[in-house]
Amino acid sequence: MKIGSGWLCAAALSLWVAPAMACGDADTPCAVADGIYHAEAPAGDGPHGAVVFLHGWGGRGAGIIRNRGLVDALHARGYAVIAPQGMPRHAGDKGGSWNMRRNAAGRDDTAFLTAVAEDAAERFDLDPARIILSGFSAGGMMVWRVACSAPAAFPAYAPIAGLLWRPLPAQCAGPVKLHHTHGWSDPVVPLEGRIVGSGIAQGDVFAGLTILRDAAGCKTDAPDGFGRSGPYQTRRWTKCAEGGSLEMALHPGGHTIPKGWSALVLDWFERVSP
Repeated sequence: MKIGSGWLCAAALSLWVAPAMACGDADTPCAVADGIYHAEAPAGDGPHGAVVFLHGWGGRGAGIIRNRGLVDALHARGYAVIAPQGMPRHAGDKGGSWNMRRNAAGRDDTAFLTAVAEDAAERFDLDPARIILSGFSAGGMMVWRVACSAPAAFPAYAPIAGLLWRPLPAQCAGPVKLHHTHGWSDPVVPLEGRIVGSGIAQGDVFAGLTILRDAAGCKTDAPDGFGRSGPYQTRRWTKCAEGGSLEMALHPGGHTIPKGWSALVLDWFERVSP
């Protein structure tokens, strides 16, 4: 029986598997089971380190990738930037936020962020041992929540201008490596926290650090190291159980990602995670 060329072409196409479409830039997100994320790796061969950076209230992951000052500074140190997207706050919302108060009806953002890190590590040739979970404002609050409730989810944590919400947890689940950055003059998320419009209350950064120190088995409440770097004044707790290391950096500014933050945090991470 003579087989037509058209049938042969159809059979060949049925055996061909199309390659996965590229994703990750500000216009084309990558998808995991419960959401999407954007990503951009630095030039050169991997495996790369990475910063999973959570946007603030109403923000977008695409906006993080478009923040070239932040992205380029991290790329210059060999770190990829992973920018997950928070869930919409209401129908039709183009921005989003995080389940930082652990609402049972909301998305399990700890599981989502873990899935993002695992997916991105495979897609973008990342080193799972060199992935930092970071974020600003509401994103920083989510970082605190993951660090406290699931400390083993990421190798290290670096929240900016975020904190735990009240009521504060009685304890955290275990030791973490965490670097907290905060503006001395922050009126949106003050160091001591504040009550917001809906009547819920932000926690106190110093109270949160006390809970983390207890979970990390730090030998004293008092810092065992102090430093200054540019506008930053830092204090460190390093005499802790294995896997525990805490540092806080204060700057004179307000509610912002301060200049020089990338170098400050990566220097810390590479010092505590050889």
